[in-house]
Amino acid sequence: MITAGIIAEYNPLHSGHKYHIENTRKETGADYVIVAMSGNFVQRGAPAMIDKFSRAKSALMAGADLVVQIPPFYSLSSAEFFAKGGVSTLVNTGVCEYLSFGSESGNIDDLKKVAKVLADEPAKFKACLKKYLKAGDPFPAARMKALIDSCPDMANLHELLTTPNNILAIEYIKYLIKTGTHMKPVTFKRVGAGYNDPYTPGQPGISSKAIREAVSYGSDINTLKDYMTDESFKSLKDSVKKNLTVTEDDFSQMLIYKLLCERQTGYAKYSDVSEELSDRILNNLDKFTSFSDFSNLLKTRNITYTRVSRALFHILLNMTEDSNACTEYTGVCPYIRVLGFKKVAEPLVSEMKTKSVVPIITGYNDAVKNLYDEPMKQLMRESAIEDLYFSVQTLKSKTKSKPDMSRPLIVL
Repeated sequence: MITAGIIAEYNPLHSGHKYHIENTRKETGADYVIVAMSGNFVQRGAPAMIDKFSRAKSALMAGADLVVQIPPFYSLSSAEFFAKGGVSTLVNTGVCEYLSFGSESGNIDDLKKVAKVLADEPAKFKACLKKYLKAGDPFPAARMKALIDSCPDMANLHELLTTPNNILAIEYIKYLIKTGTHMKPVTFKRVGAGYNDPYTPGQPGISSKAIREAVSYGSDINTLKDYMTDESFKSLKDSVKKNLTVTEDDFSQMLIYKLLCERQTGYAKYSDVSEELSDRILNNLDKFTSFSDFSNLLKTRNITYTRVSRALFHILLNMTEDSNACTEYTGVCPYIRVLGFKKVAEPLVSEMKTKSVVPIITGYNDAVKNLYDEPMKQLMRESAIEDLYFSVQTLKSKTKSKPDMSRPLIVL
Protein backbone atom coordinates (compact mmCIF):
# COMPACT_ATOMS: atom_id res chain seq x y z
CA MET A 1 0.00 0.00 0.00
CA ILE A 2 1.48 3.35 -1.12
CA THR A 3 0.23 6.52 0.55
CA ALA A 4 1.01 10.15 -0.27
CA GLY A 5 0.36 13.12 1.98
CA ILE A 6 -0.60 16.69 1.12
CA ILE A 7 -0.61 19.71 3.45
CA ALA A 8 -3.34 22.17 2.55
CA GLU A 9 -5.86 24.79 3.58
CA TYR A 10 -8.31 24.70 0.64
CA ASN A 11 -9.62 28.12 1.59
CA PRO A 12 -11.54 27.46 -0.61
CA LEU A 13 -10.64 24.51 -2.83
CA HIS A 14 -10.35 25.27 -6.55
CA SER A 15 -9.59 23.31 -9.72
CA GLY A 16 -5.83 23.69 -9.25
CA HIS A 17 -6.09 21.82 -5.97
CA LYS A 18 -7.96 18.99 -7.66
CA TYR A 19 -5.22 18.88 -10.32
CA HIS A 20 -2.62 18.59 -7.57
CA ILE A 21 -4.41 15.72 -5.83
CA GLU A 22 -4.85 13.83 -9.11
CA ASN A 23 -1.23 14.32 -10.18
CA THR A 24 0.08 13.37 -6.76
CA ARG A 25 -1.67 10.02 -7.11
CA LYS A 26 -0.44 9.60 -10.67
CA GLU A 27 3.21 10.58 -10.15
CA THR A 28 3.76 8.71 -6.88
CA GLY A 29 1.65 5.68 -7.75
CA ALA A 30 -0.21 6.20 -4.49
CA ASP A 31 -3.14 3.96 -3.61
CA TYR A 32 -4.33 6.59 -1.14
CA VAL A 33 -3.92 10.34 -0.63
CA ILE A 34 -4.15 11.84 2.86
CA VAL A 35 -4.67 15.58 3.27
CA ALA A 36 -3.53 17.30 6.47
CA MET A 37 -5.71 20.41 6.43
CA SER A 38 -6.02 23.53 8.56
CA GLY A 39 -9.13 23.67 10.70
CA ASN A 40 -11.22 26.81 11.12
CA PHE A 41 -8.20 29.13 11.40
CA VAL A 42 -5.49 29.39 8.76
CA GLN A 43 -1.83 30.26 8.33
CA ARG A 44 -2.27 33.81 7.04
CA GLY A 45 -3.67 34.83 10.43
CA ALA A 46 -7.39 34.66 9.75
CA PRO A 47 -10.45 32.46 10.03
CA ALA A 48 -11.11 30.18 7.08
CA MET A 49 -13.81 31.62 4.86
CA ILE A 50 -15.70 28.29 4.93
CA ASP A 51 -15.71 25.89 7.89
CA LYS A 52 -13.40 22.89 8.07
CA PHE A 53 -16.02 20.16 7.61
CA SER A 54 -17.33 21.75 4.39
CA ARG A 55 -13.78 22.08 3.10
CA ALA A 56 -12.99 18.49 4.09
CA LYS A 57 -15.97 17.30 2.04
CA SER A 58 -14.75 19.32 -0.95
CA ALA A 59 -11.30 17.73 -0.60
CA LEU A 60 -12.75 14.21 -0.55
CA MET A 61 -14.93 14.95 -3.57
CA ALA A 62 -11.84 16.30 -5.36
CA GLY A 63 -9.94 13.03 -4.94
CA ALA A 64 -8.53 12.86 -1.41
CA ASP A 65 -9.17 9.62 0.52
CA LEU A 66 -8.77 10.91 4.07
CA VAL A 67 -8.68 14.39 5.64
CA VAL A 68 -7.08 14.99 9.04
CA GLN A 69 -6.74 18.28 10.88
CA ILE A 70 -3.59 20.28 11.55
CA PRO A 71 -3.88 21.49 15.19
CA PRO A 72 -4.88 25.18 15.39
CA PHE A 73 -1.75 26.09 17.37
CA TYR A 74 0.17 25.22 14.18
CA SER A 75 -2.31 26.08 11.44
CA LEU A 76 -2.49 29.65 12.79
CA SER A 77 1.26 30.17 12.78
CA SER A 78 4.30 31.20 10.75
CA ALA A 79 5.44 29.17 7.73
CA GLU A 80 8.03 27.33 9.84
CA PHE A 81 5.57 26.17 12.49
CA PHE A 82 2.77 25.58 9.99
CA ALA A 83 5.16 23.22 8.18
CA LYS A 84 6.07 21.52 11.44
CA GLY A 85 2.40 20.97 12.24
CA GLY A 86 1.48 19.68 8.79
CA VAL A 87 4.46 17.38 8.31
CA SER A 88 4.27 15.98 11.85
CA THR A 89 0.58 15.28 11.47
CA LEU A 90 1.28 13.21 8.36
CA VAL A 91 4.29 11.52 9.98
CA ASN A 92 2.18 10.54 12.97
CA THR A 93 -0.22 8.62 10.71
CA GLY A 94 2.57 6.08 10.27
CA VAL A 95 1.61 5.38 6.65
CA CYS A 96 2.76 8.28 4.46
CA GLU A 97 5.65 7.59 2.11
CA TYR A 98 5.50 10.78 0.04
CA LEU A 99 4.95 14.44 0.86
CA SER A 100 3.52 16.28 -2.14
CA PHE A 101 3.29 20.06 -2.50
CA GLY A 102 3.08 22.76 -5.13
CA SER A 103 5.77 25.41 -5.65
CA GLU A 104 6.42 28.30 -7.98
CA SER A 105 9.84 26.78 -8.70
CA GLY A 106 8.88 23.20 -9.47
CA ASN A 107 12.57 22.28 -9.00
CA ILE A 108 12.94 19.92 -6.06
CA ASP A 109 16.77 20.04 -6.16
CA ASP A 110 16.86 23.84 -5.76
CA LEU A 111 14.34 23.69 -2.94
CA LYS A 112 16.34 20.94 -1.20
CA LYS A 113 19.58 22.91 -1.51
CA VAL A 114 18.14 25.97 0.25
CA ALA A 115 16.33 23.83 2.83
CA LYS A 116 19.57 22.01 3.69
CA VAL A 117 21.41 25.27 4.38
CA LEU A 118 18.57 26.46 6.62
CA ALA A 119 18.37 23.11 8.39
CA ASP A 120 22.12 22.63 8.92
CA GLU A 121 22.98 26.31 9.46
CA PRO A 122 26.66 26.01 8.44
CA ALA A 123 29.14 28.39 10.06
CA LYS A 124 29.33 30.73 7.05
CA PHE A 125 25.54 31.13 6.94
CA LYS A 126 25.29 31.77 10.70
CA ALA A 127 28.07 34.35 10.60
CA CYS A 128 26.45 36.19 7.68
CA LEU A 129 23.03 36.10 9.29
CA LYS A 130 24.42 37.54 12.50
CA LYS A 131 26.22 40.28 10.56
CA TYR A 132 23.09 41.41 8.68
CA LEU A 133 20.86 41.26 11.75
CA LYS A 134 23.38 43.37 13.65
CA ALA A 135 23.31 45.86 10.76
CA GLY A 136 19.58 46.32 11.35
CA ASP A 137 18.07 44.19 8.58
CA PRO A 138 14.70 42.55 9.33
CA PHE A 139 15.08 38.79 9.76
CA PRO A 140 13.66 37.79 6.31
CA ALA A 141 16.00 40.23 4.56
CA ALA A 142 18.98 39.20 6.68
CA ARG A 143 18.29 35.52 6.00
CA MET A 144 18.07 36.11 2.26
CA LYS A 145 21.38 38.00 2.20
CA ALA A 146 23.04 35.25 4.27
CA LEU A 147 21.73 32.60 1.87
CA ILE A 148 22.96 34.55 -1.15
CA ASP A 149 26.39 34.64 0.46
CA SER A 150 26.16 30.90 1.19
CA CYS A 151 24.74 29.85 -2.21
CA PRO A 152 26.20 32.33 -4.74
CA ASP A 153 25.59 29.91 -7.62
CA MET A 154 21.79 30.05 -7.27
CA ALA A 155 20.48 32.77 -9.58
CA ASN A 156 16.85 32.07 -8.66
CA LEU A 157 17.38 32.39 -4.92
CA HIS A 158 15.31 35.57 -4.62
CA GLU A 159 12.25 33.87 -6.14
CA LEU A 160 12.70 30.84 -3.91
CA LEU A 161 12.60 32.99 -0.78
CA THR A 162 9.90 35.51 -1.70
CA THR A 163 7.08 33.49 -3.28
CA PRO A 164 4.55 31.88 -0.88
CA ASN A 165 4.48 28.30 -2.13
CA ASN A 166 8.28 28.13 -2.43
CA ILE A 167 8.63 29.42 1.12
CA LEU A 168 6.34 26.71 2.46
CA ALA A 169 8.01 24.06 0.30
CA ILE A 170 11.42 24.94 1.75
CA GLU A 171 10.01 24.77 5.28
CA TYR A 172 8.49 21.34 4.60
CA ILE A 173 11.80 19.97 3.32
CA LYS A 174 13.75 21.67 6.11
CA TYR A 175 11.60 19.92 8.70
CA LEU A 176 12.04 16.57 6.95
CA ILE A 177 15.83 17.07 7.03
CA LYS A 178 15.98 18.20 10.65
CA THR A 179 13.88 15.29 11.90
CA GLY A 180 15.31 12.62 9.61
CA THR A 181 11.80 11.79 8.45
CA HIS A 182 11.60 9.10 5.78
CA MET A 183 8.88 10.78 3.65
CA LYS A 184 10.09 11.63 0.15
CA PRO A 185 9.30 15.22 -0.95
CA VAL A 186 7.68 15.65 -4.37
CA THR A 187 6.83 19.04 -5.88
CA PHE A 188 4.64 20.20 -8.75
CA LYS A 189 5.15 23.56 -10.45
CA ARG A 190 2.30 25.94 -9.81
CA VAL A 191 0.65 26.90 -13.11
CA GLY A 192 -1.91 29.57 -13.97
CA ALA A 193 -2.67 32.45 -11.61
CA GLY A 194 -0.22 33.30 -8.86
CA TYR A 195 -1.21 33.58 -5.20
CA ASN A 196 -1.46 37.40 -5.30
CA ASP A 197 -2.91 37.76 -8.81
CA PRO A 198 -6.25 39.66 -8.76
CA TYR A 199 -9.39 38.04 -10.11
CA THR A 200 -10.60 38.95 -13.59
CA PRO A 201 -13.58 37.01 -15.02
CA GLY A 202 -12.47 34.80 -17.89
CA GLN A 203 -8.84 34.47 -16.81
CA PRO A 204 -7.17 31.02 -17.03
CA GLY A 205 -6.99 29.87 -13.42
CA ILE A 206 -7.50 31.52 -10.06
CA SER A 207 -6.06 31.45 -6.55
CA SER A 208 -7.96 30.88 -3.31
CA LYS A 209 -7.07 34.44 -2.30
CA ALA A 210 -8.67 35.80 -5.48
CA ILE A 211 -11.83 33.77 -4.77
CA ARG A 212 -12.02 35.18 -1.24
CA GLU A 213 -11.53 38.70 -2.53
CA ALA A 214 -14.19 38.23 -5.20
CA VAL A 215 -16.65 37.16 -2.50
CA SER A 216 -15.72 40.04 -0.18
CA TYR A 217 -16.07 42.58 -3.03
CA GLY A 218 -19.57 41.29 -3.82
CA SER A 219 -18.74 39.83 -7.23
CA ASP A 220 -21.25 37.56 -8.92
CA ILE A 221 -20.59 34.15 -7.35
CA ASN A 222 -21.57 32.37 -10.56
CA THR A 223 -18.52 33.80 -12.37
CA LEU A 224 -16.34 31.64 -10.09
CA LYS A 225 -17.98 28.34 -11.03
CA ASP A 226 -15.59 27.45 -13.85
CA TYR A 227 -12.58 27.76 -11.51
CA MET A 228 -13.86 25.46 -8.77
CA THR A 229 -14.95 21.86 -8.37
CA ASP A 230 -18.70 21.27 -8.25
CA GLU A 231 -18.72 20.50 -4.53
CA SER A 232 -16.49 23.42 -3.57
CA PHE A 233 -18.57 25.85 -5.63
CA LYS A 234 -21.79 24.47 -4.13
CA SER A 235 -20.32 24.89 -0.65
CA LEU A 236 -19.22 28.46 -1.39
CA LYS A 237 -22.54 29.47 -2.91
CA ASP A 238 -24.49 27.91 -0.04
CA SER A 239 -22.26 29.60 2.56
CA VAL A 240 -22.69 33.01 0.93
CA LYS A 241 -26.46 32.56 0.62
CA LYS A 242 -26.86 31.54 4.28
CA ASN A 243 -24.36 34.14 5.54
CA LEU A 244 -22.00 31.43 6.83
CA THR A 245 -18.77 32.86 5.45
CA VAL A 246 -16.42 34.19 8.12
CA THR A 247 -13.80 36.97 8.12
CA GLU A 248 -11.50 38.44 10.78
CA ASP A 249 -13.83 41.39 11.24
CA ASP A 250 -16.51 39.05 12.59
CA PHE A 251 -14.25 38.80 15.66
CA SER A 252 -13.83 42.56 16.15
CA GLN A 253 -16.00 42.97 19.25
CA MET A 254 -14.51 39.87 20.88
CA LEU A 255 -11.01 41.15 20.23
CA ILE A 256 -11.46 44.66 21.61
CA TYR A 257 -13.09 43.23 24.74
CA LYS A 258 -10.15 40.88 25.25
CA LEU A 259 -7.62 43.66 24.66
CA LEU A 260 -9.36 46.01 27.08
CA CYS A 261 -9.58 43.32 29.77
CA GLU A 262 -5.81 42.74 29.65
CA ARG A 263 -4.46 46.22 29.06
CA GLN A 264 -3.08 46.42 32.61
CA THR A 265 -0.75 43.46 32.05
CA GLY A 266 0.02 43.79 28.34
CA TYR A 267 0.08 40.99 25.78
CA ALA A 268 3.69 39.79 25.56
CA LYS A 269 2.79 36.43 27.11
CA TYR A 270 0.99 35.44 23.92
CA SER A 271 2.64 33.63 21.05
CA ASP A 272 4.27 35.91 18.43
CA VAL A 273 3.61 39.04 20.52
CA SER A 274 6.86 40.89 21.21
CA GLU A 275 7.17 43.62 23.83
CA GLU A 276 7.30 46.12 20.97
CA LEU A 277 4.04 44.86 19.44
CA SER A 278 2.39 44.68 22.87
CA ASP A 279 3.25 48.34 23.43
CA ARG A 280 1.92 49.30 20.00
CA ILE A 281 -1.37 47.58 20.79
CA LEU A 282 -1.66 49.37 24.14
CA ASN A 283 -0.81 52.75 22.65
CA ASN A 284 -3.41 52.42 19.89
CA LEU A 285 -6.39 50.87 21.70
CA ASP A 286 -8.32 54.15 21.47
CA LYS A 287 -8.07 53.95 17.67
CA PHE A 288 -9.64 50.46 17.37
CA THR A 289 -12.49 50.32 14.85
CA SER A 290 -12.30 46.75 13.52
CA PHE A 291 -9.99 43.74 13.49
CA SER A 292 -8.67 44.41 9.98
CA ASP A 293 -8.28 48.17 10.43
CA PHE A 294 -6.42 47.62 13.70
CA SER A 295 -4.08 45.14 12.00
CA ASN A 296 -3.37 47.70 9.30
CA LEU A 297 -2.74 50.36 11.94
CA LEU A 298 -0.27 48.19 13.85
CA LYS A 299 1.80 46.90 10.93
CA THR A 300 5.24 48.41 10.34
CA ARG A 301 8.12 47.97 7.92
CA ASN A 302 9.33 45.03 10.00
CA ILE A 303 5.98 43.63 11.17
CA THR A 304 3.66 42.56 8.35
CA TYR A 305 -0.13 42.66 8.37
CA THR A 306 -0.23 38.85 8.45
CA ARG A 307 2.06 38.66 11.46
CA VAL A 308 -0.01 41.29 13.32
CA SER A 309 -3.26 39.50 12.49
CA ARG A 310 -1.85 36.18 13.70
CA ALA A 311 -0.67 37.80 16.91
CA LEU A 312 -4.09 39.33 17.55
CA PHE A 313 -5.75 35.96 17.05
CA HIS A 314 -3.23 34.40 19.43
CA ILE A 315 -4.34 36.95 22.04
CA LEU A 316 -8.02 36.39 21.36
CA LEU A 317 -7.70 32.59 21.40
CA ASN A 318 -5.43 32.45 24.49
CA MET A 319 -2.51 31.00 22.54
CA THR A 320 0.53 31.43 24.76
CA GLU A 321 4.01 30.03 24.11
CA ASP A 322 3.25 27.02 26.32
CA SER A 323 -0.29 26.40 25.02
CA ASN A 324 0.83 23.20 23.32
CA ALA A 325 3.48 22.17 25.84
CA CYS A 326 2.07 18.65 26.20
CA THR A 327 2.63 17.91 22.51
CA GLU A 328 6.41 17.99 22.41
CA TYR A 329 6.97 14.26 22.91
CA THR A 330 5.10 13.41 19.70
CA GLY A 331 6.38 16.28 17.60
CA VAL A 332 3.06 18.09 17.38
CA CYS A 333 0.02 16.50 18.89
CA PRO A 334 -0.78 13.42 20.99
CA TYR A 335 -3.62 12.39 18.67
CA ILE A 336 -4.79 12.69 15.05
CA ARG A 337 -8.17 14.32 14.51
CA VAL A 338 -10.00 12.84 11.50
CA LEU A 339 -12.43 15.15 9.68
CA GLY A 340 -13.58 12.79 6.96
CA PHE A 341 -12.78 9.81 4.74
CA LYS A 342 -14.09 7.73 1.87
CA LYS A 343 -15.52 4.30 2.60
CA VAL A 344 -13.16 2.83 0.00
CA ALA A 345 -10.28 4.05 2.19
CA GLU A 346 -11.25 1.89 5.17
CA PRO A 347 -8.12 -0.30 4.63
CA LEU A 348 -6.06 2.89 5.00
CA VAL A 349 -7.83 3.82 8.24
CA SER A 350 -7.26 0.30 9.57
CA GLU A 351 -3.56 0.46 8.75
CA MET A 352 -3.30 3.87 10.41
CA LYS A 353 -4.80 2.49 13.61
CA THR A 354 -2.08 -0.15 13.59
CA LYS A 355 0.90 2.01 12.59
CA SER A 356 0.08 5.45 13.98
CA VAL A 357 2.22 6.54 16.92
CA VAL A 358 -0.76 8.38 18.44
CA PRO A 359 -4.49 7.60 18.86
CA ILE A 360 -6.83 8.25 15.92
CA ILE A 361 -9.72 10.44 17.10
CA THR A 362 -12.98 10.48 15.11
CA GLY A 363 -15.19 12.06 17.78
CA TYR A 364 -15.71 12.75 21.46
CA ASN A 365 -16.30 9.12 22.41
CA ASP A 366 -13.01 8.16 20.79
CA ALA A 367 -11.30 10.89 22.76
CA VAL A 368 -12.74 9.73 26.08
CA LYS A 369 -11.59 6.15 25.42
CA ASN A 370 -8.11 6.94 24.09
CA LEU A 371 -6.91 10.18 25.66
CA TYR A 372 -5.94 11.01 29.22
CA ASP A 373 -5.07 14.05 31.33
CA GLU A 374 -2.97 16.55 29.30
CA PRO A 375 -3.80 15.21 25.81
CA MET A 376 -7.53 15.42 26.64
CA LYS A 377 -7.08 18.96 27.95
CA GLN A 378 -5.24 19.80 24.75
CA LEU A 379 -8.11 18.50 22.62
CA MET A 380 -10.65 20.48 24.65
CA ARG A 381 -8.61 23.68 24.26
CA GLU A 382 -8.42 23.16 20.53
CA SER A 383 -12.11 22.29 20.29
CA ALA A 384 -12.99 25.51 22.14
CA ILE A 385 -11.07 27.45 19.49
CA GLU A 386 -13.02 25.71 16.73
CA ASP A 387 -16.29 26.34 18.60
CA LEU A 388 -15.66 30.09 18.67
CA TYR A 389 -15.65 30.01 14.89
CA PHE A 390 -18.89 28.03 14.79
CA SER A 391 -20.48 30.48 17.25
CA VAL A 392 -19.69 33.32 14.84
CA GLN A 393 -21.40 31.40 12.05
CA THR A 394 -24.42 30.92 14.31
CA LEU A 395 -24.65 34.61 15.16
CA LYS A 396 -24.30 35.67 11.51
CA SER A 397 -26.65 33.14 9.95
CA LYS A 398 -29.23 32.95 12.80
CA THR A 399 -29.12 29.16 12.45
CA LYS A 400 -28.49 26.59 15.17
CA SER A 401 -25.00 25.14 15.20
CA LYS A 402 -23.52 21.96 16.68
CA PRO A 403 -20.35 22.08 18.82
CA ASP A 404 -17.13 20.98 17.16
CA MET A 405 -16.84 17.60 18.89
CA SER A 406 -20.51 16.78 18.25
CA ARG A 407 -20.30 17.20 14.50
CA PRO A 408 -20.31 13.95 12.52
CA LEU A 409 -17.40 12.89 10.34
CA ILE A 410 -17.70 13.42 6.62
CA VAL A 411 -18.01 9.90 5.19
CA LEU A 412 -18.47 9.42 1.44
